[in-house]
Amino acid sequence: MKIAIVIAGLIVVAVAALVAIQPSFLKPASLAVVKKSDIFGFSPGMTFEETSKLVSQRHYLCRQGRSSYTLECDINGAKVTVDGDATDARHPIWRVNATLNNPGPQDAAVKSISDQFNAQAIKDRQGWTWIVGRGLKLSYDGHALNLVDEAAEARLRKEEAKR
Repeated sequence: MKIAIVIAGLIVVAVAALVAIQPSFLKPASLAVVKKSDIFGFSPGMTFEETSKLVSQRHYLCRQGRSSYTLECDINGAKVTVDGDATDARHPIWRVNATLNNPGPQDAAVKSISDQFNAQAIKDRQGWTWIVGRGLKLSYDGHALNLVDEAAEARLRKEEAKR
């Protein structure tokens, strides 16, 4: 009996030490910080079929753009362009661009975007950049947000260079 009490005490001390070192140990996965990786629900990697369902569910006003796998939408005053890969059978989205009508002061917009996407902004020559997901890069130039799957973009550029 004494051995069981000692073992239980050691387990309690070990868990307390682990929580002191890594507080998120006891935090449930549902409370973990999840990074946003979409603009108005559109996210690189979604199939064109999933994109069409999203447009129907949210009643977005969209029309087919310059290619058969490009959608141009007017959403909450923003002009949103969604580009899908025409060569892949599932036609996954590889870029989402949202041109904002009245973005307001740039510092406030950058802070708001950082808060929404739970990511740290990086200042560069063209504006601001965030890494918001596995291989997803978000950029903001003061007027437009651009969310890109960098691997898909590189592959598409390589394919176009071959032509």
